[in-house]
Amino acid sequence: MEHLLNVKEAAEFLNVSEMTIRRWTNTGLLDCYRVGGRRARRFTISDLTAFLESESAKSPHAGVALGPRGLAAPGGAHITHLSAGENESSEIAVSYISRGLQDGETVCIVASDDKTRGILNALGHKGEMVEKRRASGQLNLSQGAETPEEQTRRLLGLVENNDRGIRVFGDMTWTKDKGWRMADLERLEKALNQSSLPGRCLFLCQYALDHFTGREIMMAMETHTHRLYHGQIKETLYRCPCPQGSFWIETP
Repeated sequence: MEHLLNVKEAAEFLNVSEMTIRRWTNTGLLDCYRVGGRRARRFTISDLTAFLESESAKSPHAGVALGPRGLAAPGGAHITHLSAGENESSEIAVSYISRGLQDGETVCIVASDDKTRGILNALGHKGEMVEKRRASGQLNLSQGAETPEEQTRRLLGLVENNDRGIRVFGDMTWTKDKGWRMADLERLEKALNQSSLPGRCLFLCQYALDHFTGREIMMAMETHTHRLYHGQIKETLYRCPCPQGSFWIETP
């Protein structure tokens, strides 16, 4: 049998991060062998070479345009935006949502009534035909569910029943209105991470720094594949959630 490469070696071969390798294997984009009691990922040179030459490799590398400031992220990304003020929050939200509408994707806004009204007004000023988009079902509005489990079912139901691409924007202060605790937030974000979002899907969860505690912000960074902060998007490299709910770093 061919010599098997570990995650680090495969990441170096493909010139991506180790987290990206894990995500591609989780979503089925990249084949791997599972070896040993810990079922560590292992790769053959021939499989990695075939991946580079395939159409599957082109989409994750190219990324999907987010809208704001020319930023892009891999399809299936679960992004947290740590917003430093209302102007930045609005700019990122409106640009992200508008780009999805222009690209023909189904867009879902999960936010309080006040926040949603502000976003819709700003979209209207940009020339978006908001009411027409809503009537056609392309633009969906939600105030969020009462429990993390119900919210997870709603969001994953949207993904499963959509065939033209979907992006979700959540202003996470809506969870404060529902009386959610940090543990509730964490259950929702972990559930979305563990569901292996398809490449035609993007999630952007906005956490306002002046509305959430330091522990909640740290939780947000730990439970998303990417973080957007001060105009830069970066992959979360250091932690990933395991199915049992604790955090660990995979070293094989």
